[in-house]
Amino acid sequence: MWHGRRVLVAGGTAGFGLVLARHLARAGASVILVGRSDEGVRRGVEICEREGARAATVRGLAANLEAAGEGERVAAEAAAMLGGIDDVFFCVGRSGRAAILKTDRGTLQSFLDANLLAAVELTRAVADHLAASSGHLVYIGSLAGKLVTPFLGPYAVAKSALAAYADAVRRELAPRGVHVMLVSPGPIARAPDDPSGGRAAERYAREAAAAGLPPEATAPGGTSRLRPLPPDTLAAAILHGCRTRTYEVVRPRLAALVAGLIEWFPNWGRGLLDGRR
Repeated sequence: MWHGRRVLVAGGTAGFGLVLARHLARAGASVILVGRSDEGVRRGVEICEREGARAATVRGLAANLEAAGEGERVAAEAAAMLGGIDDVFFCVGRSGRAAILKTDRGTLQSFLDANLLAAVELTRAVADHLAASSGHLVYIGSLAGKLVTPFLGPYAVAKSALAAYADAVRRELAPRGVHVMLVSPGPIARAPDDPSGGRAAERYAREAAAAGLPPEATAPGGTSRLRPLPPDTLAAAILHGCRTRTYEVVRPRLAALVAGLIEWFPNWGRGLLDGRR
C-alpha cells in the first residue's frame, strides 16, 4: 500500500523515526526525513540508502519544528520536492526525568514545545494535502500520556496533551477522509546503528542527578520496569494500523488494559498502578 506514496517523517533522522522511515522506504514510499541539523539529515539518508533505498526515494530537510514558521516551510518544501504529500508521521518529541513539584513553568513549556506545539503548525500546513490523498496522519505519543509514573511528570503532561490534540484533529479531518492515529508505546529499544546512540540515557542520568532523584529514575520508562519494545516490531504494528485505519496503537498490550481499567474504574485502576491493589 506504500508503493509510490509521498511520505513526510518528522523526527525521521534518528531514534524510532528513522526506523519507521526505513520501513516506509523499503515498502516503496518516497520519503522526506525531517531533522534538526543538516548533518543529522545527511546521516539519516545515508542509513536508509545503505539498506537499498534509492537516492531519489529518501531525501531530507533540516528544520526545528518548534520554531515559528518552520512547519509551514517544511510542508511547502516537501510538497515541492515530492509533488505533494500523502502521509505524515510525526515522531518528534523529548522525554526527560524530573520531579513535577520541582518543575517550573519554563521547563514545562519546553516539554510542551517539543512534544505538542511542534506538531501544531505542521499539522495545519499538511491538512489539505492529506485530505486530497485520503492519507494517514500518525502521531507518536507515549504510554506516559496514558499512565503517569514517577519521575516522568512533565513528559506525561506533554504527551497527554498530544493525545488530546490528536483526538481533536481526528474529529475535524476524519470527515475529509484522513486517517488520524495515535501511537502510545512504552520505552523503545534503540536500533544498533541509531545515530543518537546512548545520548538519551546520558541525559537522563544528568537530569536525575541534578534533581536529586534516585538511580531507578534513569531506567527506561522511569520506574515502570517495562521491557523496551523492539523497534521493528513496533514499526510493523504501526503500518498495520494504517492499513486497518485504527484509532490508536498501544504497546505493550497489557498496558492498554491497565489504562482501560483507570478509565472505567478510576480509583481501583490508579490503586493498581500505585501498587496498592
